[in-house]
Amino acid sequence: MELYPRLISSIENRSGVALITVTRTQLQDPHKGCAWRVPVGTKLLLYASGEVFCEQELSMDDWQPVLENARTAMIQQKSKTFISRIQCCEIEYFVDVYSPPLHLIVAGAGHVAKPLVEMGHKLGFYITVVCDRPQFANAEQFPWADEVVCSSYHEYFRALDITDRPYILLLTRGHQYDVAILREILHLPVPYIGMIGSRRRISGVFSQLHEELPDSSFQNVYAPIGLDIGAQTPEEIAISVLAEILQVKNQRSGKSLKETIGHFIVDRQEEET
Repeated sequence: MELYPRLISSIENRSGVALITVTRTQLQDPHKGCAWRVPVGTKLLLYASGEVFCEQELSMDDWQPVLENARTAMIQQKSKTFISRIQCCEIEYFVDVYSPPLHLIVAGAGHVAKPLVEMGHKLGFYITVVCDRPQFANAEQFPWADEVVCSSYHEYFRALDITDRPYILLLTRGHQYDVAILREILHLPVPYIGMIGSRRRISGVFSQLHEELPDSSFQNVYAPIGLDIGAQTPEEIAISVLAEILQVKNQRSGKSLKETIGHFIVDRQEEET
């Protein structure tokens, strides 16, 4: 079978894909003749690019409702069961979504980078570490990274492929490196650019870039980096940063859940009284 090797290849290459499996079929009017049939177990692959693969010959015009539901599941990143009508049949099918892991690019190999990469790996992120110093940019220093690149920041980010909409962390050893990177990526439609540093360092970076690139937007730049949890140690800072990334990714407030639960309890108490 060709379908499963294709599915495995897509997962290994971090390409979004959905596996559609027909689990039940039922004729809407069994007393009327109907030439259309689809066997239970029929499978299709829907790629993020929109391409469809099936080992059987199927009319994709008939399958548009199924494909639309599969696209919705891919956008929501949730596997689920659907029911659709195709010609004279009602079919039930399960859409198994294989979303690519979030790609985290860490520029710099300082004391915060190591716990951040380890924790990010445990969260299932695909992590690339970039550093211009060979003694730090190696697998021995970052065994949890999926990819370690020894390159100048300017060269790496100038050629950056953002197809997978990476989240970018600037943990470099000096503001001049942050400026060099931001010159290359400020215009890119990436969801998150986090920059570590003191308020003075961040202010200096922003002032310099505002002068050089007055039309640039800093809307997706998060600096100072991380959520306000009073983080002090490298490990605590790593947790703060990863929490902020999840907040942006999931489009949530970042507030304590106690606030939501507290309002719920108050509302219930008011109803009961």
